[in-house]
Parts: sequence; structure tokens; C-alpha cells
Amino acid sequence: MQSAQRIHILGIGNLGRFIAHAVRKSHPQTPITLLFHRPSLVEEWNKAGRCIEIVRNGVTDRQSGFDYELVSEGSDDIENLIVTTKTYTTVPALQTLQHRLFTSSTLIFFQNGMRTVDEVNSTLSQHPGSRPHYLIGILSHGIYTTGTFSAVHAGLGTTLIGSVASLSQSHEKETAFLTNQILESPLLFPSLLAPSEILEAQLQKLAINAIINPVTAVFDCYNGEVFSTGRRPLVMALLSEFSAVTQAILRSENKDASQDSLDKLSVDKLEDFVSSVSEKTAKNISSMRQDVRAGRKTEIDYINGYLVDRGTNFGIGCPLHSKLIELVKGSTVISESDIPDFFGI
Repeated sequence: MQSAQRIHILGIGNLGRFIAHAVRKSHPQTPITLLFHRPSLVEEWNKAGRCIEIVRNGVTDRQSGFDYELVSEGSDDIENLIVTTKTYTTVPALQTLQHRLFTSSTLIFFQNGMRTVDEVNSTLSQHPGSRPHYLIGILSHGIYTTGTFSAVHAGLGTTLIGSVASLSQSHEKETAFLTNQILESPLLFPSLLAPSEILEAQLQKLAINAIINPVTAVFDCYNGEVFSTGRRPLVMALLSEFSAVTQAILRSENKDASQDSLDKLSVDKLEDFVSSVSEKTAKNISSMRQDVRAGRKTEIDYINGYLVDRGTNFGIGCPLHSKLIELVKGSTVISESDIPDFFGI
């Protein structure tokens, strides 16, 4: 019976906590296991009362009834896995779980950037017949951390899910349980998209991450300052490179892509989209800016790096995005007056 299926959650950052809380609230009978990557999290979980706490509009909502286990110690088969880890830790984390994943397993990836599924395939399951079923999730809610197992839901967004377009697979029956658990969790504001639609949504989200994240990191500025007068010519040139590559991606992975779909990735539409997010999150400090400030590894290889690599495949150069990658990896902070020297604009 469907009700007997268990959901495992890998990654207990903002996204993992938020999704776990929402699914538990709507499905109190569904067994949910949180996967901890370090033993100290067990003590923190106990201190938190074995609850996940989300605050909305000043109202605290605690959900309990979760199981937990250390990633290194579990042995039971994993039927449904929600993955919310950092992109660069995903393959190593899944390698630890590989013996528990099967062709009947369903994995949904909620992450920044792209290319993770391709890496998982090439590392863990190169033969299509040996792969689990993959779904993509895109979550746009505003969430910020207040503790290891607590967060504030600060901005209402949506949760989009769909299967991976590039794999050309249809496994609606096999993925139905996890899909329905998410679609029937109203706090997520969920929607199911066709593979071509989820790809478009991924590329639009990539635009936000490929512009706002590295620009705020390199110029050490707030999200709302990305389109400042001095930076605007650079940002528009970055959007031009982005548009050329992502339209090529859409054409290659969806032969029937409509002109309307391609127009959503035009420079003008991308400018409207990214600037709108920049304005709505004007006082926010982007995750990449936080990572650079703290000396942590960033996800830029899965964002701008993905764009540059795909551009190379299509014969489309992205010198400005390549320079951004170099500056972010070097933790280099520049001012607007440095733009001509670094970018030639």
C-alpha cells in the first residue's frame, strides 16, 4: 500500500527543514527519516525536542514524529529520497547511500544550479536501465535559518516539480507516491510541470543564481544593488551571454520549443525577471556572498560553470561569466571602477 512507503530526506538545511515540515504537517502518517551526515546532529536533534520549527507571520509551528539515522549507518532500502544538499556534496553523499538505492527508488533534487543529475548518472548509474527515477524540484519560498532545526518562512513562493527532460523518461506510476506527497502539501504551494516546462523553470532560476549570486559576491553588495548604474552595462552583457547559451540548451533538449518559450530567455525578459527578484530581495545577502565572506566553497561550478561548459559545447563563448567564476573562486572583491580592467566593459 502507498501509505507504507517511507520518505528519506538528505540535507537538513533551509530547504530540507522546510520541505520535511510541510510534508509532515499534511501527511502525519507518512514515515519520514531525516538523514544526518554527522553524529553531533543527533545531540542537536534531541536538544530541539526532536521537532522541526517553522515560524510564519510570527506564529510558531512545530512538527514532530520524524525518524532519523546517520547516513553512514542505515541499511534499509530507500524508496523515496528528497535531496537538498549543496550541489558539490551530492555525489559523495549519494555514493554513501548507493547500496540502498534501486531502479524502483525515486529521487527528487531541490538544489541551486544544474548538472547534478548528469554527475549522479555518470558516477553512480551510467546504464539507463540501472538508474532510479529522477524528479526535479524548484522552490522559491524565502526561508532563513534560526537554528539547526528551526527557520522562518519569510517570503511566500512556489514549489515546482517535474521529471528530467533530458532523460526522456516517463515513470508517472513509479514516482506517483513522492509526487503526490509533495503536491498534497499545501504549505509548499506546489505545482506539477511537464518535463519541457520544468526545464524552462530551471533555466529561469539559473538566471537568478548566475547573475545575482556572483555579482553580489564579487562587488560585496546587496541583492538590490545588482542593477546599479555603474554595474548595469556588465549585468546586461552577462545576460546576453546567458540568453544565447540557454536558448541553445532549450532548443537542443526540446525540439518542439515554442517561440514563447524561447522569448522567456531573451535578454529583455531575463532582465525583467532578474531585476524583479533583485528588487523583491533588495536587502538580502545572497548565499554566494555569504559563502565568499566566510571562506566557504561556493556552488559557482554548478551555476556559471555549467553555463560556460554548455556554451563551449554549442560553440558559444562566455568570457564574462568565465571571469566571474575566476573572481569568485579567488574571493576577489572589486568596485565598479574596476569593471573595465577586469571585464573590458
